[in-house]
Amino acid sequence: MSTSWNVDPHALEQLKHIFQGTLSSNNQERKLANEALNEAKQQQEIENYLLNLLIHDDSNTRSDVRAAAGINLKNHILKNRSENRQYVLQNILHGLMSRESLIRNITGNVITSLFSIYGLNQWPEILTNLIEIINSNSNSIQQEAALSALSKICEDSTVELDQEIGSTKPSNFIIQNLLQLLNNSNNKILSNSIYCINQFIPLNTQSFLVILDQYLMKIFEIAEINHNQQVSKNICQSFLLILESRPDKLKPHLDGVINYCLHLMQQNDSNEVSLEACEFLLALSTAKDIKEICTNEKISMILPILLDKMVYSEEDILLIEISDSKDDSTVQDKDEDIKPTNIKSKETKNNGSSKLKNGYESDSESGDDSDSDLEDNAELNQWSLRKCSAATLDVLSENLPQEVLIITLPILQEKIVSKEWPIREAAILAFGAMSQSFIQLAGDNLPDLVPFLVDRLQDQEPRVRQITCWTLSRYSSWVSEEAHEGGQYSNYFGPTFQSIITCALDSKKIVQEAACSALSSFIEESDSNLITPYLEPLLELFSKCLLIYQRKNYIILYDCIQTFVEKMGYENLSAKQEYVNILLPPLLKKWEMLNDDDNDLWPLLECMASIAATLREIFAPFAIPVYDRAIKILSNCILLDQECLTNPTIEAPEKDFMVTSLDLIDGLIQGFEYHSIDLIQQNTKSNLIDLLLICFEDYNADVRQSAYALLGDLAIFTIDLIKPKLHQIILSIGNEINQRSYETFPVYNNAIWALGEMIIRLPEQDIKQYLNNLVDLLTPIINSSDIQSTVIENVAICLGRMGINGSDIVSSRINEFIIPWCSKFLTLADNNEKESGFMGMINMISKNPDHGFGGLQSQQGLKNLACLLTCIATYQDASQDLQNLFIDLIKNYKHLLGDEIWNNQVLQFMDPQIRNRLLQL
Repeated sequence: MSTSWNVDPHALEQLKHIFQGTLSSNNQERKLANEALNEAKQQQEIENYLLNLLIHDDSNTRSDVRAAAGINLKNHILKNRSENRQYVLQNILHGLMSRESLIRNITGNVITSLFSIYGLNQWPEILTNLIEIINSNSNSIQQEAALSALSKICEDSTVELDQEIGSTKPSNFIIQNLLQLLNNSNNKILSNSIYCINQFIPLNTQSFLVILDQYLMKIFEIAEINHNQQVSKNICQSFLLILESRPDKLKPHLDGVINYCLHLMQQNDSNEVSLEACEFLLALSTAKDIKEICTNEKISMILPILLDKMVYSEEDILLIEISDSKDDSTVQDKDEDIKPTNIKSKETKNNGSSKLKNGYESDSESGDDSDSDLEDNAELNQWSLRKCSAATLDVLSENLPQEVLIITLPILQEKIVSKEWPIREAAILAFGAMSQSFIQLAGDNLPDLVPFLVDRLQDQEPRVRQITCWTLSRYSSWVSEEAHEGGQYSNYFGPTFQSIITCALDSKKIVQEAACSALSSFIEESDSNLITPYLEPLLELFSKCLLIYQRKNYIILYDCIQTFVEKMGYENLSAKQEYVNILLPPLLKKWEMLNDDDNDLWPLLECMASIAATLREIFAPFAIPVYDRAIKILSNCILLDQECLTNPTIEAPEKDFMVTSLDLIDGLIQGFEYHSIDLIQQNTKSNLIDLLLICFEDYNADVRQSAYALLGDLAIFTIDLIKPKLHQIILSIGNEINQRSYETFPVYNNAIWALGEMIIRLPEQDIKQYLNNLVDLLTPIINSSDIQSTVIENVAICLGRMGINGSDIVSSRINEFIIPWCSKFLTLADNNEKESGFMGMINMISKNPDHGFGGLQSQQGLKNLACLLTCIATYQDASQDLQNLFIDLIKNYKHLLGDEIWNNQVLQFMDPQIRNRLLQL
């Protein structure tokens, strides 16, 4: 051990005594010890003492005391990253020599923390030292500990290890040594070596690619003779990573790899190993050439195993029985039963009124994700072999629909009527996972399957009723379409929908949640005319559910109500006053019961936002208190957020309170439209625009996204409120666009949409000073090839709209964006936003008909003009005013260019069909 620093034995003994106190069962003793420890941490040499406690293998020092010292050392290192700790760096490896596995593991964590700070530049000897210990044959325990530490470094710092230092890459040195370790007979060393190599595979680094063939041959050899679970698991992970990064290398061996994974799934008792094997099959099922890879013989081997593994295991069934025995709708949910609530995936604003999902549709990928959301038990909630098998079946049925159906149908027809509930439950799950291919290719069986599933909604087993709700939701499109189109089985809708309504009042909470989710799917998929006869029964249902549901199920219930309100719309819900009287009182009662800082308020705020936007003036009696509370929550969160910057003892507010408050205010603005200015101005305690300006600068993307969505709606209905703060608002929008990244596209997309709504309503004198800078910001986006389509759409409309009130300024710059502008406008839906963008563009062109296209004397200028004329010719539903502008523009250009250039050059650049349409216009 280095002698550059000497320990004071008395101080070390004192620190040991403090740690013993922190681990005491006596509250008072523990409290005093923690106070003493906090004081000790202020001492300059505390890390050296903590290190001594950790690595000094003294039989007089308890293991838990040494472990506590190690954990404190790691946390202190991470918290104080800039300290000089040469003594720690020189001596930390001694902890790997400990006889205690706990001490060796914690030492590995400390080494990883140190490496994350210093890296190879400031701690170059660490890799060599670890490899030396690993390669020494003197002590296998020390070898394992050093390799475990190396695996943590590889996991956390793979990219850094693959960077060149001097003329070599550390990854090359590491991988070559790891490759040699694959000959080791020690399973821990073998398993960890494979795990380390796995960290480098996704990088496609040359260090790995040069040994890839050799590595594959070695792990094939190991797979054949070694049956250790951890080794098998890591080998499966290798296969998966190579499949994703270099499928060409694995393809010649796929037959054997598939057999290996299927064998592990069948024979292995470890769910972890079987799950890793199934993960490989899931990745394989998404391969583009899956039809070539999976022969009928191979798919006949895979599918029965997947179906078997979708059945709950014996351990799962035991957990389910315990969980379901307590799952009664009259029993209140405990805090630990409530999973952390997150607001729903945000949508980005779009001028064309289409919406872009920013999140993940849970049940579209995994055949069982919605089911997983319904399971109470933590173990059952985890990603499992059952869920992975269902996901694999789902993807295979999409990519090989006919092959999957031929093999699975006979098996499932037998399983679905099994007397053993886990078997029939898994069969119903399988029919849900295969719904897409079943609807497309096995439609003749649907008239039998759907009534059978409806009957299973009365199954005595709650889990069967639960999964049946989910599976029926996967067939909601077929049931709804048949009813809407008056098909042969149109009478299926009523009994199916009514049975799900009944299930929503089930005595079991898991069934209630599944039924509510299925109701949302049916409402969303169905034409509103199909739901109208159930309008009052559904309102009555929601009213009952609000009385009997417990906290956890309110989340899905609010979502279902929101879906229902948006589908029914103002006309249906305003038909009778009693509809509102049934819907709103129980919701407002919940609203009043929840505190401003209760996380259960988030989904209710979202629901209220939709209701306010839909009910419009009907919501007027409730608007002021609802608006005032939303503003209060938003203001308090902003204030608390600002206080946190100066006082670290204050807990930061959850950002979802800000997001949902903004969304609720936005819902009120959408509902009350031009009357919303009265609602805003009646609240004199807070200035909404000032609050928005703060939200525009928030680090949380969801907050900014909702804030810009609200800004756009304020621009539409209350533009005068925006004018006094226009300069700050434009600066915020400019900063958002300037600092854009792939992850923030929903935010800057909303900012651009809001900008377009402002520009069209602001007079020229208010916006002229900003237009050139805004063109500078937007032109690179519209000319980009890797920006999301909805963003380009909003940019095109925004640039066009600049010509409404700023044509003099922007007209000279049309040639910078005319080609991509025309390209986007060709595909835009005909609507008011497109029309205003076109009107602005024609205004700009009329100011400078020649220069706008880069000069009509050039071929490029004439091509640009032809591109615009193509947009005009394909506009299907132009208003009379816009048509008149089109005709004037065509006549003016024809006159300006003369017949010869017009006919022989401009029109020649256009498709003959488009040319004819233009002539007709």
